[in-house]
Amino acid sequence: MSPLSESKNIMFGVRGSAAASIILHCLGITELDPMEHRLVFERFLNMERKEMPDVDLDFQDDRREEVISYVSQKYGQDHVAQIITFGTLGARAALRDVGRALGMTYADVDRVVRLIPLGPGVTLARALDQNAELKAIYNEDPIIHKLIDSAVK
Repeated sequence: MSPLSESKNIMFGVRGSAAASIILHCLGITELDPMEHRLVFERFLNMERKEMPDVDLDFQDDRREEVISYVSQKYGQDHVAQIITFGTLGARAALRDVGRALGMTYADVDRVVRLIPLGPGVTLARALDQNAELKAIYNEDPIIHKLIDSAVK
């Protein structure tokens, strides 16, 4: 992450399809010089891409209000909006992530994941109701019980 400004020292990181562009470098938004590192920055040069490139800035969480206040004062409240994206994990991905966090082996987690049906909209609750083998190991093995309960949360 780079400091937003020397005077405020608010850290931020740049993401998006234009993150390595020469334009962002020239504007001082990123310190990454694509010319120096021989990076492809065709995002602004490609005629086949009809939509404008996106530039995402991630600010340190504990200084977010300062950034919002600054841009509201600089550009006007009617030109500032806050956007948030929520992501969701499928049942299988949730089990794998929680299994890693709990320090479980891949094989132990995979044994449970294989019992979850494939497809969109599959929930762990539904899988427990529909799969007798999954329900049995959930009820008999306290580690698997913790894995599934944690993944549901």
